[in-house]
Amino acid sequence: MDNDIYDPLTEYQKVFRDRFKRVAEQTFDELAKEADVDVKANRITCSKICSNNVDLSLLNSQIFRWKVWGVLLIIAAVAGIVAIISFWDDLTDLGKGLFALIVFADVVFLFKKVSPQLSELKSEREDLCNVIDEITKEAWNQMAPLNRLYDWDILARMISKTVPRLEFDPYFTAQRLADLKKVYKWDDSFNSDRSVIYANSGLINGNPFVLCRTRKMIMGTKIYTGRKTIYWTTRERDSDGKYRTVRRSEVLTASVEADYPEYYEKTRLIYGNTAAPDLIFSRKHSGLAGKEHSLSFKFKKFMLHHKAQNLSKADYAMMTNEEFEVAFDTSNRNSNQQFALLFTPLAQENMLKLLKDDYIGYGDDFDFDKHKMINIITPEHLQKLDLDMNPQQYRSFDFDKAKKNFNYINTVYFRAIYFSLAPLLCVPMYQQIRPRHEIYGREAKQHSSFWEHEALANFWGQKHFQHPRCVTKCILKTEQSNTVNDSSTITVHAYGYSATRRVTYVKKYGGDGRYHSVPVYWDEYNPVTGTGQIYIKEDNDIEKSNITQQERVARIDKFLDKSDMRRYRRHIASRI
Repeated sequence: MDNDIYDPLTEYQKVFRDRFKRVAEQTFDELAKEADVDVKANRITCSKICSNNVDLSLLNSQIFRWKVWGVLLIIAAVAGIVAIISFWDDLTDLGKGLFALIVFADVVFLFKKVSPQLSELKSEREDLCNVIDEITKEAWNQMAPLNRLYDWDILARMISKTVPRLEFDPYFTAQRLADLKKVYKWDDSFNSDRSVIYANSGLINGNPFVLCRTRKMIMGTKIYTGRKTIYWTTRERDSDGKYRTVRRSEVLTASVEADYPEYYEKTRLIYGNTAAPDLIFSRKHSGLAGKEHSLSFKFKKFMLHHKAQNLSKADYAMMTNEEFEVAFDTSNRNSNQQFALLFTPLAQENMLKLLKDDYIGYGDDFDFDKHKMINIITPEHLQKLDLDMNPQQYRSFDFDKAKKNFNYINTVYFRAIYFSLAPLLCVPMYQQIRPRHEIYGREAKQHSSFWEHEALANFWGQKHFQHPRCVTKCILKTEQSNTVNDSSTITVHAYGYSATRRVTYVKKYGGDGRYHSVPVYWDEYNPVTGTGQIYIKEDNDIEKSNITQQERVARIDKFLDKSDMRRYRRHIASRI
């Protein structure tokens, strides 16, 4: 279990996929056993909910049909009345009487049959909804002991159990950030214009990583459109040669381009390793792996050969495995020697295997940037996946669905995280270098970093901090103050924009031979800043590994009560 992973695709297929499945199933079974949920009673309750929902669906269908009848009868009555009025003089007395009788019967059926039936069915539906609500409440009560056992670290513990080389921090500490900055020369200006949505940090074979999602604002533009209808008259000769006045119209359109704040979120894996400490390269996913016979592959290969022959501009030489060179294309690297030391033939083979497979893994869906000792992986499959590990997602009133969802959600998460790490695991040198002893501030007491504070602020939601006139998303930045032991005050600055309605009149030439001012209404966005505060208390006591989940949850409840905090997230209790 403690062996290094050099072929991550095969290892996942033959070892880790099934191992994680067993760990997840075992974890849920242990939780269910601790919670002592009456599974049989819950299944009976859920079957009642299901049966009543079927009845509710049938009721809704009946109500819809009677509503259709009602609408048709109203239309028929109105049409009959209009027909009587329109053709009154042409109708015989018998016809008038017949039409009147039909309309009368229509109205009587509408009010005597349709309306009472609808009222009865709606009343029955309301009663049935109340019954479903009561039964559902009972089911939630039955599952309450299990639902309260889920915590923020449950997925991290399962992943570490499955892949022992992978360790997660309770939270992203200032010491871990200092480690990245001091040892691996991480440029922290990366965060100056971004807000951290979540950040999960830890170690891969002793080397630090951060799996994070950030939000950034880029000022773009938006096009606003305005319209104005103009009218004019002309004198035209008709087919008889006579002049007549013709009234004409035209819709004039105009547009205005104005600044518009656009917000982008991106998930990255940031990894520090001292191997090849001066190497710089970047590669974009291309999808060329396994497509040696395609025109695009051949063209890329030709261009790389051409670049390799031109030594005047860069020190670039193709590896022996040309298929790898084309598929992984890092021709912008600054050191061919360090690249060859890092990407050995074994690393090339395993990387190529990873790029080709999109069945077990995700194939070539990642960008890979290396700047000296910092590696950044940006996988496409992570961009739509929320890896905040919020335990709310596991909660359910149905035991069987809860078990199914628990296994499914965590399997999806594990696969996504594992294959985000896979490009790093392909490189043997990254696993052979384990500078645990170099961790900066290792002996100092652990405290949370501003990354974790920003993630916590975003977890609470920008509504608590944004300016009253803010109409956009916010970039939340934090400042820490009043730190006493494990308690701190976090000041949150919410940078957003207000919108002021403006109008610009644009001259447009009309068909009447004149210029007209077309009004275009647009929004002027002006920066506004809101502030708020979060009070936090870190839970830095070492947690016993052999405690039950009930003991763990009881400990959390006690910590919240003692610290007078409202929420406990990733070993940090907080309140607004």
